[in-house]
Amino acid sequence: MISGGFAGGGLTKSSQKRHLKEVYQVGNEGPDLPTFSFTKEDGQGIVPGHDDPVVMTMILVNAHLHRMLIDQGSSADILFKPVFDKLGLDEKELKAYPDTHFRLGDTRIKPLGFMPLHTTFGKGMKSKTLSIDFIVVDVSSAYNVLIGRTTLNQLGAVVSTPHLCIKFPTLEGIATIRGDQKLARKCYNA
Repeated sequence: MISGGFAGGGLTKSSQKRHLKEVYQVGNEGPDLPTFSFTKEDGQGIVPGHDDPVVMTMILVNAHLHRMLIDQGSSADILFKPVFDKLGLDEKELKAYPDTHFRLGDTRIKPLGFMPLHTTFGKGMKSKTLSIDFIVVDVSSAYNVLIGRTTLNQLGAVVSTPHLCIKFPTLEGIATIRGDQKLARKCYNA
């Protein structure tokens, strides 16, 4: 689990306080999302009874990026430095991350900075492109990217770990992105 990041209202103390006040204003309204359901077809090709993580492919800065971990326990979206370099991004473009450290499990990590990057989930008409503030860290990982709850909420996504897929609404209906179980097991074992 990653604690830190942009969840909780943003970067400034005032925006975080504003966010906390909103939490205490409990109302009767829920999110305006369609009804999602997962069927046997969604889990087709998945070995049942597994405990594999949801690992998939997305488009980041016009490149197909594999080994993207959907991490519902994370409050941050993470881009690892080797991938940052492979994408040809420039460290000079990184914005200063206000906290000097955040936690990746029990390990304290000093981010290099953050950068908003256009990220596309899905394919064709059933896709969504978001600008995600990725925190860049110089640590090794079997994954290229970690996508946390902030982005999942912005996407309106629902994750099914038994089916290894996510669903989210688009203008053309509900999109489904299936995970790659073989790749998930490779990454987990690495």
